[in-house]
Amino acid sequence: MNDMKNELKEKIKQYSNKEYLEGYIKNEFLTDDGDADIYIRLKNREDLFDERTSEKQLELRKDIYNFIDDKASILDNDVQINFHIRGLDITEREQGRAKHIIKEHYAIELYKVQRKYQNHKNKIVRLFAIGFLFLLLYGVTYYLTKSQFLLEVFGFLFSFSLWQAFEKLLYTLNTIKSDINAVAQKLLINVEFK
Repeated sequence: MNDMKNELKEKIKQYSNKEYLEGYIKNEFLTDDGDADIYIRLKNREDLFDERTSEKQLELRKDIYNFIDDKASILDNDVQINFHIRGLDITEREQGRAKHIIKEHYAIELYKVQRKYQNHKNKIVRLFAIGFLFLLLYGVTYYLTKSQFLLEVFGFLFSFSLWQAFEKLLYTLNTIKSDINAVAQKLLINVEFK
């Protein structure tokens, strides 16, 4: 049992090593000019386009986006991605349509993430406003009535509102900014058919 635990610890140490992971990314994805190449091999048109869609609502299969998202997730957000689709015999028009669909998909994703960012910014402003309102009520109560119950209620509400606002400001907005950068990277993806 201890041998297995020790072996497991060694494997975790080996594969979570920063140099190993950077070497893997460099060897697997990065080119000499700093771009990243992602390759996918498809056999036929149905592997690319969702068979349930057509015409103006033509959509790619969800596993194509999942593949891109999975590979891009280990890259830095400032790396240009070249997405190579191989083995697929489709017309130039369909290639152009596929490129447009990928851009459109990530443009919509970017819009969603930006809207989420704006909603959280609005919540932060409201929480700060509510917090300062309760701080003002706390001060008025302290000087006018000195009601211990109201002081505690207003103090708690003031503290809670500001705590929530700072938490969202420090953690949530940074996470969403990172998401925006990741989606923007995929929006700028260069798609090539070979």
